[in-house]
Amino acid sequence: MFEKEKQIIDTNYMGIHSSNNIKLNTDSEVPFIEVEGFSEIPNIIHGFSTKLGGVSTGIYESLNLGLHLEDDEEKVLENYKRLGQSMGFDYKRISAPNQVHKTNILVVNEEDAGDGIARPLTHSEIDAQITNVKNVPLIVYTADCVPILMVDPISRVIATVHAGWRGTVEGIAAKTVEKMKEVYGCMPENIHAVIGPSIGPSNYEVDETVIKKMVECPYIDTNEDNIIFEPLQNEDFTYSIRTGSYLRDKKPEDYIGLSQTNPGAPYEIFRTIKLRDRYMLNLWNLNELILVNSGLRSRNIYQTKLCTMKHHDIFFSHRYTKGRRGLQAGLIMLK
Repeated sequence: MFEKEKQIIDTNYMGIHSSNNIKLNTDSEVPFIEVEGFSEIPNIIHGFSTKLGGVSTGIYESLNLGLHLEDDEEKVLENYKRLGQSMGFDYKRISAPNQVHKTNILVVNEEDAGDGIARPLTHSEIDAQITNVKNVPLIVYTADCVPILMVDPISRVIATVHAGWRGTVEGIAAKTVEKMKEVYGCMPENIHAVIGPSIGPSNYEVDETVIKKMVECPYIDTNEDNIIFEPLQNEDFTYSIRTGSYLRDKKPEDYIGLSQTNPGAPYEIFRTIKLRDRYMLNLWNLNELILVNSGLRSRNIYQTKLCTMKHHDIFFSHRYTKGRRGLQAGLIMLK
């Protein structure tokens, strides 16, 4: 069962600077995606759901986890129950706030267990969560946006991040790292992160408004000598940004990320399509760059490189369905 999907997902993939396997775990009724680098960390459960293995029907077929859509609530809760049984967590203890593309971060305590799942939602406008409480699964919902799972195995702290383009350029991933430092004393160099299934650079077409906002992100240095342009055909080009900010007189005034004494490694962020006056944005690389600039080691950041739009038969994709879809999720829990 799920052999076709396993062939697509199971791979010895190469991240930008780290290599780890990803796999579709089919040991139980509901399959879920695991990343080797996280599976090797003791006392955590993690994974990303797909559309597969649930009971929802129609546009929500089959493992829809969106309770606030128009799907049947009993079916959605059955989907949660099945996923929890497969992954090994109590779905009634999930902390499930409402996401709105902002940068508010919730510090989850024991009393938040089950909020939005086992009882009515009380936390709204939350796009990231952090906790050091055991047996409280944190969840991040997506249908093209970037889900990020984080763990500090030394301080035993976990986090989830919902990063659409707005949250990404406002630095929600870096702000979550800062919150982990502030609340729990985490050291960024100890934090591991997974950038989960989301719309990929071959399918994420944006306009100049988004690119202008991206350039203003305070966690990246877009000074001209930190940028690399590579020409393509028809006067198009790729645009890459180096990690950190090389110590020099031209350092941007509002830059608050990593500084270093040597030019950093480049991350390709977008390519142009002049014919349509559009850009193909790489949210995977942009979020990884922001995480590196907030102090994470590049070898501790893993990209699943699974595009939800390309693989719309496996994942819910907002763009592919023009909004008629369910939600998948990334989950992480301390044991």
